[in-house]
Amino acid sequence: MGMWKNSYAVGNALIDSQHMELFRMADELVATVRRQDANSPEACARAVTFLKDYVVKHFADEEALQAALGYSGLERHRQLHREFVTTVLEYEKSLSESNFAPKIMQQFAGKLIGWLIYHVVGEDGKITGMVAAAPPIQIQDQGQDQSAPGQLITYFADSACEILGQMLDIAVQTAPETPPPVSGKNDISIDVGLSGDYPGNAEFVFPLVTASRIVQSMTAVDTADFGEMVESALREIANIISGNAASKLAETGCACDITTPNLYRGQRPIRGSGKIVRCDLGALVVSLVSAD
Repeated sequence: MGMWKNSYAVGNALIDSQHMELFRMADELVATVRRQDANSPEACARAVTFLKDYVVKHFADEEALQAALGYSGLERHRQLHREFVTTVLEYEKSLSESNFAPKIMQQFAGKLIGWLIYHVVGEDGKITGMVAAAPPIQIQDQGQDQSAPGQLITYFADSACEILGQMLDIAVQTAPETPPPVSGKNDISIDVGLSGDYPGNAEFVFPLVTASRIVQSMTAVDTADFGEMVESALREIANIISGNAASKLAETGCACDITTPNLYRGQRPIRGSGKIVRCDLGALVVSLVSAD
């Protein structure tokens, strides 16, 4: 069934059936973006309408299950649902104003893919215990302030391993190699601004082949002709990784907020402290730059 994998099941028949329906709609949206014919705008509009209507019931059922189970993360989960509804409404406006421009349709599809997969496997799985809470991140004491970029990078690199491992259902780990000084000429770099106690930037550098393989694994389709969709999905992945790392930092008493990710193509210096994150689909570089 396209994007849906049995590993995405959370163990509740009603919620799993609703998730499968959401993934079916996501499959149709990707097919619409891929087809790009005269019927594409109408098909994309139907997808937006479906989302607006369907998630109201789905989110209500999901939150009712959480309440019945006494799930401690209910209020945070409700906030995630509200944010997603806002995102759908914003894209509905952008799609209408652009007359369903192919670029905006691809961006919408990429955002939806990234959000939906992580929300189901990373957030909804916690409700029924299908996904265990990640252990606290361990920082090695090297006689340095743990807030230094060389220490903070651990939060972002480990978050990348956790999030990508959940979304792709594969083993992801940091590698011992030192990152190169500059990215490759075809690489995709995503920059996320950080504010709070330790302002700066987190950057995620994906070689094009790795980026394509990751999104292809998520969508089950050849992503060669989906530049905007791939970029949008990667932006959402970087956003999720950074948000997860910021939450882990908050647990230590450090305030950390993130900004909307910016994406760049081509060769750029890899600044600050960095780590290589590696899996069967390829490798990426996670780096952290202090504003100081």
